[in-house]
Amino acid sequence: MHGRKKQTQPPSAEAVAALAKKAANYRKLSAIALAAKAAKKHDDATFAVVEKLLTVNPDVHTLWNFRKEMLLARAGDGGAVAVGPELALTAACLKKQPKSYGSWYHRLWAVRREPARAPAELELCAEFLKLDERNFHCWNYRRDVSRLAGESPADVLAYARGRLDANFSNYSAFHELAAHLPRTLDRETARRELDVARQALFCEPDDQSAWWYHADVLRRCEAEADLVDAEIATLRELRDLEPGSKWPALALLRLLLRTPRAATHVEVARLHADLRRIDPAHAHMYGADVPVI
Repeated sequence: MHGRKKQTQPPSAEAVAALAKKAANYRKLSAIALAAKAAKKHDDATFAVVEKLLTVNPDVHTLWNFRKEMLLARAGDGGAVAVGPELALTAACLKKQPKSYGSWYHRLWAVRREPARAPAELELCAEFLKLDERNFHCWNYRRDVSRLAGESPADVLAYARGRLDANFSNYSAFHELAAHLPRTLDRETARRELDVARQALFCEPDDQSAWWYHADVLRRCEAEADLVDAEIATLRELRDLEPGSKWPALALLRLLLRTPRAATHVEVARLHADLRRIDPAHAHMYGADVPVI
């Protein structure tokens, strides 16, 4: 996990013994749960064993699927599954492992059975993303519950912009913005989104998130020649300010290759040479034809 210090000292004999005991108990309970699954046992004892295993290790998809099977069997034909306990269980699992695929999928499965809970789930997502703004599992989950809650596109965009205001180095928020923008941008929208990207680029020119968004916006406003020309001028300015940074040079080169009327042979050749010098590990990429993205 990010932010955790690497353990430099070997664990004590007592810690190793305690871990071995836990592992042996986990294997024993897992064998019980898998045997019960094969026998289609849905009794209270099995239900409790599966829940305990999931709280210890929420990344076993087979156990989540077995839990769903038991819930549906216990509810009977047309019966309702109690959603509250599933939300409580997944909340406990996500506190332990915030990037557990199985926990997020199971929580979404539960909320889909009671869509009225979706607005509250948006609040939960906001709390999770304050703790880890790049948790793409939570972003994906938020996208699903947003649809269930009937959140408007304007509110979705406002939330993504709010996360960028908190930290512009947030690829997931840039992705959310891009996913909700029109395929072709009008002049006003393109100008606004280029300004969003530009603020990040001038603050941290080596942050790839903003460069990807910047390139995506430019792709959507190709017909606006004056905007493209203005962006070439901006990239030249940033290139002069940050001569040792790869990304301004690469973005400028790609835009010039896509806009031949604005390019000169001398400038293009110099950018090729500069990129080979700045990024020697990828020098083979900076030949005569740099791919346009």
